[in-house]
Amino acid sequence: MLTATTPNGARRVGAPEIAQLVECASLRTMELFKDVSSTDLARVAGMTRFQNVEKRSRIAVVNDDAHLCFLMDGLAKVSRLDGNGGETILYLMKPGEAYGVPVSDYREDVSIVALQPSVVARVRMRELEQIVGTTRLQSEISRVRSQRVRQMEDRLDEMSGRVPARTARILLRLCKEFPKSLQCGTKVNVLLTQQDIASMIGATREVTSSTLNVFRRRGWLGIHDRYMCVHNPDELYEASTCAHAV
Repeated sequence: MLTATTPNGARRVGAPEIAQLVECASLRTMELFKDVSSTDLARVAGMTRFQNVEKRSRIAVVNDDAHLCFLMDGLAKVSRLDGNGGETILYLMKPGEAYGVPVSDYREDVSIVALQPSVVARVRMRELEQIVGTTRLQSEISRVRSQRVRQMEDRLDEMSGRVPARTARILLRLCKEFPKSLQCGTKVNVLLTQQDIASMIGATREVTSSTLNVFRRRGWLGIHDRYMCVHNPDELYEASTCAHAV
């Protein structure tokens, strides 16, 4: 690649180098690459395929054991689809998290959709092993698999009880995962639709909307510029543990 110098003699960095620096910085935030040398990280970036994904677009899942995929930027929902087109959101995937067959047991019945403009990456397992080592790679895969199991166990716990209790649990968890402090309470700093919430708790959109409206009338929840804000977490906690809440 041709480079140039500035008037004071400093090397001018070209657009391809800038792109690689950004890619390396993104990879560095991931647990797998935190201790990898800058040289090896540049090698990983060079062998990784990056792709931009528009908001509410589906992220392709490579259904083989040869590739490992990552969400590099943005936010995505991972859902299981039934035969009638129904959706159950399993969890929300954050930047730095891996997905694909090596870290999961899912195949065609899982859908991943970007909730924000996102960037995904894909790299061959064999090439990755040559840089980070087989032991470290398998250790990271085991860690992610364990995390997924815990998420599924948490989801099963959240799905018990009546709709108001399930809704309260989801709101409290979202506050913990995506918090932004406001004077009136804690904003869930991710834009979700009522259908998204319904798909998280296993209810219809109409029932979920009715429950959220009850929470708003009681002053437990607010909506600010389409974002949810929890005003009274103590009341929501009580609702989450009560079998006959609301």
